[in-house]
Amino acid sequence: MELLKYDYSLNQILIGLLFLAILTLWIYKRQGRAKLPPGPWHIPFIGNAWELASDPDLQKSLRRLHQQYGDVYRLYMGPKLAVVISGYEAIKEVFVKRGGEFSDRPDSLYNNLIGEKQGIASASGELWKEHRKFTLTSLRNLGFGKTSLEGKIQTEVSILLSEIVKQNEKPFCIQQLVQTSVSNVISAMVFVAFFPFLRFLPGDLFRIKKTLRNVKCVHGFIGELVDKHIENFDENKVEDFIDAFLLEMKNNRDQNDATFTKKHLIKTVADLFVAGTETTTTTITWAVLYLAAKQDIHTRIFREINQNLETDRLPSLQDKRNLVYTEAFIMEILRVCNIATISLPHTCTVDRTFRGFDIPKGTTLLPDIDSVLFDPNIWSDPEEFRPERFISEEGTLLKPDEFIPFFTGRRNCVGESLARMELYLFITALVQRFEFLPPEGISLDIKEIDGVFGVTHKPKPFEIRAKLRKE
Repeated sequence: MELLKYDYSLNQILIGLLFLAILTLWIYKRQGRAKLPPGPWHIPFIGNAWELASDPDLQKSLRRLHQQYGDVYRLYMGPKLAVVISGYEAIKEVFVKRGGEFSDRPDSLYNNLIGEKQGIASASGELWKEHRKFTLTSLRNLGFGKTSLEGKIQTEVSILLSEIVKQNEKPFCIQQLVQTSVSNVISAMVFVAFFPFLRFLPGDLFRIKKTLRNVKCVHGFIGELVDKHIENFDENKVEDFIDAFLLEMKNNRDQNDATFTKKHLIKTVADLFVAGTETTTTTITWAVLYLAAKQDIHTRIFREINQNLETDRLPSLQDKRNLVYTEAFIMEILRVCNIATISLPHTCTVDRTFRGFDIPKGTTLLPDIDSVLFDPNIWSDPEEFRPERFISEEGTLLKPDEFIPFFTGRRNCVGESLARMELYLFITALVQRFEFLPPEGISLDIKEIDGVFGVTHKPKPFEIRAKLRKE
């Protein structure tokens, strides 16, 4: 009996190996007929995981591959073909000039298990176009990117400043405080009231290893809030994004192919929280770290703010035109810290060609933003942190086309306008109120501080002191 069991198991293994061998041969033959971009050697079914894992710094790995293979090269994510698009001109050509050909999302673990190809981040084709247009229109009507949102942001800024004062100038980790305040801004637009969203979630929402578990928690939580909105829905009183979506659901109820569903609403709200919270939180956290490490820049920003603002009020959007160096600092943080090293993946639904290479249907395309923000041909000294690069000889703010921290093209970041408002209002208020310093006895060398690659490129946990400025 044991012998039969052993033979049966062995047969299963042999059949499995034979299947893998046939599949591998089929993939190679199919791709052998195509003129694919160059790329490193890969292990069948494992792909180039070893290539990227050889260096924990993803940016260094990508820069090495870009230098070796050029602006267009291939990698394998397991058995799946991916093509990395690097350099400003290549990214512009693929995702702007030919954006209609490469704007869909590929099949992936996230899209299939988490996004379910719904929401504005995971959807493709006409579904994505319809919902992106609706989302942007609804958010603009609610104040997205407008000065009417300024008061809501300043309310959270004031709360954050008060929380920092409570630290009594002792070393503390600022990230969680910032994350809660930033999340409340998007909560105000989606749920109407300020809501300490992250305090009710277990662990860190954005840790990759916890993604699946936390996504279920988030979707369940959002679902409960949607149900409450449905119970109290008044089509004549649209106060937040959920109300706007429910109204659209009502107006499309009689259509057989209606895409405005409760499930899609939950996915979209979850997308808005990631887009509206994680990236801004990470950028502000990097900014505080650089302020603590580079006291000369810290002092110059404070002097500019102090010279142009009364000390008894928070900075406003109207002050922005006078705070050129402060704005340049924020832009340089976005460039150097480059929190989205690679933008979200794209794909093509039919076979395409680019620069003489074949891009087969279903190929994953990865836009390498780092290759643009650290291109020495654009920035001359990209490794140096120098806000002055964004200031003209006349003292005005420069906005180069190649400055694309929020990506470019059809699928650029939906939350860019909100993020820019938040970064300016939070960072200027923080510098106005506090002097950020490393813990006593510790020196900060920014070049020795490593980032952690996950959903975003964020600094490793650190502590700083916030010294209250004398009025």
